[in-house]
Amino acid sequence: MSADTRINKSFKNLASFSEEVLVDCPYCHKRAIVFAEHGQHTVPYPNQFRAKFRCNNCYKSIDENFWYGPIIIAPANANCGYCGGRLKHSEKVNKYQDKIEVKCQNCKQEKKYDVHYSLTYATNKQATDPYFGLQLWLQIPVDDNILWAYNFEHLEYLKNYVSAKLREAASGGKYSLAWKLPNFIKLAKNKGKILKAIGRLEKKVAIV
Repeated sequence: MSADTRINKSFKNLASFSEEVLVDCPYCHKRAIVFAEHGQHTVPYPNQFRAKFRCNNCYKSIDENFWYGPIIIAPANANCGYCGGRLKHSEKVNKYQDKIEVKCQNCKQEKKYDVHYSLTYATNKQATDPYFGLQLWLQIPVDDNILWAYNFEHLEYLKNYVSAKLREAASGGKYSLAWKLPNFIKLAKNKGKILKAIGRLEKKVAIV
């Protein structure tokens, strides 16, 4: 069988493509790069890493101890301070804050609570790098979703996956990238529009 009719069975997860991530520079909005060195273990994701930002256009630096992407916050104490009922509240913010005011759905009392943070990397609206939360250089809307890639090698992987006539089970099972791809990429009916979107992203190779 020809090489272009099957997906390569060698193991690939998202970390396989995350040592060089193309991002939108927050200053000049041209292509910049995030370089990362991973620790010994990268499955299911890197347990340790060191990341550096570099823009060869404006040469400005970022605070590499800061997260620039969206954040989901929720009350650190999941129970109401008045009635003890379970608090059900979370919201997306663009900066850190010490407290969040929450109204209990049970007793209707409002109170400020310490917050618990979780970082968001990719949603159906935007995609960011996993180290600093900077907008990815390679992302494009596809219907109500965002197709994104860390770099052109990652984009080539997606192209080969979508183009394949027969998609074999990738080694690594649930830890593999093929397993974790969103359904809109896997659906056969979307093949044409996905490949068209990838083609548009490929043209950005010459744009720096």
